[in-house]
Amino acid sequence: MNKLVLLFDYLFGFLCNYSLNGFLERTQILKPINMNRLASLFLVSFLLFTACNQTDDDLVVRIVEKIKKHQSLHFKLTEKYYYANGQDTTITPFEVWIVRDNNDTIRGGYVWVDNNYRPYNMIYDTGNFYLAIPPKKTSILYANFTESLISPVDWIDVFLNPDILQKQISDSLNNTIILDTVYQGEQCSKIVIEFPESKNGESKKYTYVLSKKHHAPMWAMLESKTKDDIYFNELYFSDYEFDKVDIHKLKERQKQVLTDNPVERDGANSELSRLERMLHIGDDAPLFEGNFYSTEEAFKLDDYIGENVIVVDFWYTHCPPCVKAIPALSKLYTKYKGQGLKVFGLNSVDNQAHSLANLDKFLKKRQTTYDIIMIKPAVDIMYKVNGYPTMYIIDKDGRIVFAEIGFDEEKFNEFKAKIEELLE
Repeated sequence: MNKLVLLFDYLFGFLCNYSLNGFLERTQILKPINMNRLASLFLVSFLLFTACNQTDDDLVVRIVEKIKKHQSLHFKLTEKYYYANGQDTTITPFEVWIVRDNNDTIRGGYVWVDNNYRPYNMIYDTGNFYLAIPPKKTSILYANFTESLISPVDWIDVFLNPDILQKQISDSLNNTIILDTVYQGEQCSKIVIEFPESKNGESKKYTYVLSKKHHAPMWAMLESKTKDDIYFNELYFSDYEFDKVDIHKLKERQKQVLTDNPVERDGANSELSRLERMLHIGDDAPLFEGNFYSTEEAFKLDDYIGENVIVVDFWYTHCPPCVKAIPALSKLYTKYKGQGLKVFGLNSVDNQAHSLANLDKFLKKRQTTYDIIMIKPAVDIMYKVNGYPTMYIIDKDGRIVFAEIGFDEEKFNEFKAKIEELLE
């Protein structure tokens, strides 16, 4: 109904060249209104709206039919994400290969994604999701994986199951707008899908700009609003190749990657299972060395055990919850550093030649009050890091007393309470 009212108002105003106020001004309200003309205008507007709506339906059908004609897809994309109140944009390049597979009842195909920043490989094969991390010489397996590989608007699941897009557009609970537009000089269709607010107060909007030549996205964006933040996730697509993916070559490559980076163990895709695979409360904190980012001087964890309560935060720049945790950790350290608290941000991901320049820019835009320590990926393995951010609290005896994965305000309040207890 909202869509009908908005579009009808727009068409009526456009055809008459005035809004209701303009209409009253032109007719001076005292003059007799030509009811035949007014009725005609309403009729024309309604017919145009109906034709437009029919065109929208036809467009969606054409897009779905076009997608279904292809067996495979290869493309590159650049992901940008940022918060409305954030200080910068994080950029990550990906390369994607997708092949339909009717034997896969969960997703409907085989998917390979290369993250060309970190670097790592994401492989989806018949329900199993492998996260191969070459710097750590390991892979993590998640069974029955249904989450997005890159983003909800990454087009992977739409290609494998085009009916998803049609259902989202036709769902009466969603507010959908379809318009013609021009993007980078090319004629495109713009599809905006606004989803109803969830029970936890989150609202989402998907926007796709599709080329009219191949009905695949040139640009897409996810906008997510909560009571605290507005998060944007933009994707820029390029270098499309249709029906040229060799599934046999990908399978051979998968075999080699998993041989070089063996799967540690099967992991259920849940936060609980990931917490179970972390270091546990009472474990001795593994000792390690690194370098202070600011001075490049040597760092040894052992130098701080015995006198300090220590927080170690495993993080990297291209991780939104990691970035969101930085101000909270800075505030925490500033408040309690005089009472013996030490906070160290441990980074093995950005500790490579191609990413150190980005890290420098990243840190210059933030007022991080605690030290950043550059470490080797082996330290992540020692601490059983399987997601970011991962935070541990180490007491003065060198033992793990708190372990957490991810970041949100509620979890962090428990984290702060434990630190305050240890510092009493």
